Amino acid sequence: MPTPSAAPAPPAVPRPAPPAEDVRAELLRQREAARQVEPAAAAGLLEGTAREMVARLGRYDRDTLTTWRELAWYRDAAGDPAGALQLLEQVVPDLVQALGHADPDTLQARFELAVLIGTAGNPQGAAHQLHALIPQLAATLGPYDERVLKAQHDLALQVADAGDVAGALNQLRLLVPLVQQMLGEGHPLLAEVRLDLGRYAELWGLTPAGRSTGLGWVEVVAMVHRLLVWDFETDREADASLRELERRTGARDLMDRIFLAPEHLTTEQVAATAFGVPAAAPPTMPPPFAGY
Repeated sequence: MPTPSAAPAPPAVPRPAPPAEDVRAELLRQREAARQVEPAAAAGLLEGTAREMVARLGRYDRDTLTTWRELAWYRDAAGDPAGALQLLEQVVPDLVQALGHADPDTLQARFELAVLIGTAGNPQGAAHQLHALIPQLAATLGPYDERVLKAQHDLALQVADAGDVAGALNQLRLLVPLVQQMLGEGHPLLAEVRLDLGRYAELWGLTPAGRSTGLGWVEVVAMVHRLLVWDFETDREADASLRELERRTGARDLMDRIFLAPEHLTTEQVAATAFGVPAAAPPTMPPPFAGY
């Protein structure tokens, strides 16, 4: 008898695609895992996740776009600022198109792009970007939000790097009391702004244009702050800064009065003790925001 033929195999049933939210959740888990490793490895993982997001969520999906933005950050942290800049220059227009100019994710990417432009050696371009961005940050986040104040600080640095030290000084001396009032004496941004104000105040005093000018109280406190945190490469630099502070204030023998002050005193209180004046109170009402 002939051997009966085998029964035909049933047709393959396509496996249903996972629900869209399950796909998103898995991709976001991949993104979170990438954040846990060192920057070079994270950049490789995030690039793969971002490409998969484009395929499965779409190019203009918020999570896709923010993953590309994060990838730029990790490229910069891994020592590839040029690659980070090139990527952000592509991502920012997509963010603007998909989410709008005022969306927080768009604003964050624009801020990071401005910083990278400055890092790449174009402070004028960075200042231009920040000048346009700060009013939009203030309108979206509020004029006294930490990120707005940070952007104003970074704008001053770019202005200085572009050669306008006097302009940067003016911006920083206005910013110090504002940060002090809104964020508090112990906030890291206040320390950053004071350090930069102290550096530029000293630099300006060493130039012909600045030799005839004295120091305002905000600049005095900033230069004292530099001494207290020892923001110098060598003891010689610190000594030169102390001598410059004495020269421009007319005070003498400041070293002991600054460095022997009780540790619990704030920088402003140390300065007030050293110079024998009442500590200047911060403004009771911050001035309204004004873009530079």
